[in-house]
Amino acid sequence: MTGMFERLNALLDGHIRTQLVASAVRFRIPDHLADGTLTDVELGGLTGIGVPTLRRYMRALEGLGLVEPAGENAYRGTELIELLRRGTGSLYGHALMAGAEYYEAWSELDYALRTGDSAFEHRYGRDLWHHLGGDDDAAVSFARTMRSNTERFLEEILKLYDFPDDGVVADLGAGDGTLLAELLVRSPKLRGIAFEQSATVGIARQTMEDRAVADRCEFVAGDFLAEVPRGADIYVIKSVIHNWNDEAALRILRNCRASVGEHGRLLLIERALKIDDALEAAIRDLAMLVLLGGQSRSVGEYEALLRRAGYAVERTLTAPSGFCLLEARVP
Repeated sequence: MTGMFERLNALLDGHIRTQLVASAVRFRIPDHLADGTLTDVELGGLTGIGVPTLRRYMRALEGLGLVEPAGENAYRGTELIELLRRGTGSLYGHALMAGAEYYEAWSELDYALRTGDSAFEHRYGRDLWHHLGGDDDAAVSFARTMRSNTERFLEEILKLYDFPDDGVVADLGAGDGTLLAELLVRSPKLRGIAFEQSATVGIARQTMEDRAVADRCEFVAGDFLAEVPRGADIYVIKSVIHNWNDEAALRILRNCRASVGEHGRLLLIERALKIDDALEAAIRDLAMLVLLGGQSRSVGEYEALLRRAGYAVERTLTAPSGFCLLEARVP
């Protein structure tokens, strides 16, 4: 009975762990410890946290496995905390969102369960996309999260499909442009279209400039619930459809169909729901409901959605991580 009590109590204290990690990022502790050991006085000076309080806080981070003692009243970071530093492949942006907007949205889970609608929109009075459009800091944090997710699985995704060396590839919901930029870098004759909201398309442009491929990319601001740009040979829509319920997803896919035409191809890339990992699958699915009113889907459900939108599914490719790539055309 004692073990069950402790297990349940740990579940109930999950919110504390989230905020402990988020605060570490907000105070930039992972970055401060990047170069080695710091004393409590040094770290207190860098963070603005009083030394007595800092010692209490660092005890908690030590318990989470993020830091370890390095002599008397001194600390160094562990391998785990490296994933919270600013930079490529980190969870920095996700930690910021998890401790703020996502945290607040999950407090409205009851609303989402009762209505089937987005708890985020209920909490903030606007959907996530409009919230990001009106909050530059949140938009940057979100873009960093999406970039990290793309970078983690980029090689795996690119191995799934033989992308063309020339022609035009449109990335719909391009995010910060990481995927499209990599395609353009690898194929010097290829041209791209980065399609994003007006508030975030500039982030994709910056990525292309950083990778020296902006001259081969057209940047289009818009809303794929309204229309999708024409003129591409391949339309890539990655990690987008799970953000929407079936009605909105079908609308997006049908708008894509109008642009794909008879000779184009649509590549739907999603991390499919894996029922064999029940808890992770359930949490990811509910996260889509809470944050966006969307839903995770199995490979079969994505195939069925494409067919309902008027596509013929040519083939379905699945990576070990669970990412699937569905190639579809207009019959």
